[in-house]
This record gives sequence, structure tokens and C-alpha cells, in this order.
Amino acid sequence: MSHKVAINEVELMFIGLFRVALSVPTHEERLAAIRCVRHEVTASRLHEINRKPGPDWVHDENNRELIAWLAATAGEREDAIYEFSRVCQAYDDRYERPLNVAEQVGKMVCTSIDDGKFDGVQTKDGILYQVGVQGREHSIRGSKDKDSIRKAWRDYRGVVHLGMALDFCEQLRAPFENVFFVAEWYRRMLSESCPKGTKKPYVNAEQQFSFLYESSIYGPRFLNRGLPFTVKD
Repeated sequence: MSHKVAINEVELMFIGLFRVALSVPTHEERLAAIRCVRHEVTASRLHEINRKPGPDWVHDENNRELIAWLAATAGEREDAIYEFSRVCQAYDDRYERPLNVAEQVGKMVCTSIDDGKFDGVQTKDGILYQVGVQGREHSIRGSKDKDSIRKAWRDYRGVVHLGMALDFCEQLRAPFENVFFVAEWYRRMLSESCPKGTKKPYVNAEQQFSFLYESSIYGPRFLNRGLPFTVKD
């Protein structure tokens, strides 16, 4: 079973940061980075709402509990923001390229599935070979040799569907909230389809993160702006 990650309306505006969080190497690091993103979202929303409509929300009696929660979690939030800044730096320095390569592998796997070919990934003329050909033809760093592509796919195959969905929605100018449905569509394609002649799926569901939309906008606290009291995993 995949690991489920619920994202609300406010967090949707920061969905690109969740992709950055998934670029770290291990499952445990990804969970920690996602938690940091949630704190980043909280801080960003506080900054925006203090700017417009202004800081008067702190005087609303309905927001008393929220203000207490913000004060109690201020230290944790500050630490999380710092930790996520380190994740972003590592993404820029080391992780962005192999994540991009793995997402390209995922796109080509899904294209092969759609075409009814069900090409193997590591076979002689399979998906990794095809991505390598593309990399050499277009001088794409990180996707020229099969070993680098194989490692990128091994490390990121459980998370590629989010970036694939973001690209899909951007290219088609689809409503941004559709990213959840597209990501789940890709995720299921990868985990429920097998290369021709095999019974093992392209990606085991246990390796995947499943992104779910979860509304959290309810009032009256915080002027109905949907900021939750807790930061969930």
C-alpha cells in the first residue's frame, strides 16, 4: 500500500515545494521534509494575511486558540523552515537533475503503457536505453549513461508521478487542482501495469506516495482561511 499524503487548499498553492521535499533520498527524509513544507506553508500564510487584510485577525476572539497554537509551535516552525532551506539547497546542488531524469523515465513508461507496448525498463532496447538515447541526442546532463539513469529511476520511481502531473497540468493549462487526479492516475498506471512478459509492476505500490486532496477550510477561526491547528505528516 502506498503512503498517503493529504494536502489542503492552502498547501496546494505550494505544491511545487512538496515535489522538492520528495527529492531527498530516503523515505524517512521525505516524510521529515514534507512536515517542514507544512510549517513553511503556515509561515507564508501568516506573512500574507498579516499583510492583507492586516494584523487585526489576532484580536478576533475566535482566533484565541490559534494564536496560542502559533506561539507554542513557533520554535518548531523556525527549525523546520531552516531545515527545509537545506533541503532546497541540496535540491539545487544534487537532487534536481536525477529527479528530472526519473520523471522522464516515468513519462516514457506511461507512454509505452498507453501505446500498448509495455516495454521493459532495463531490457536491451527498453526505457532506460531510450532515455539514454534522448539524453545523448539533446545533451541532457545526467541522462546520457545508463547507470546514472538506472540509479535515478531506482531512487525516485516511487515519487515521480507528482512531477509528471505538474508538468502535464502546466503543459495543458489544466486547472491546478487537477494535479491530484493526474498524479493518482500516473501512480496507478505505474503500480498496476507490468512490463510485457512479467508479473512484477513497474513500481511497487509500497514505494509510492499517494497525494490526496483534503479540504480543511472551515470557520470561524482565522477568518475562514483554512489554516489548521496541527502540522500533519
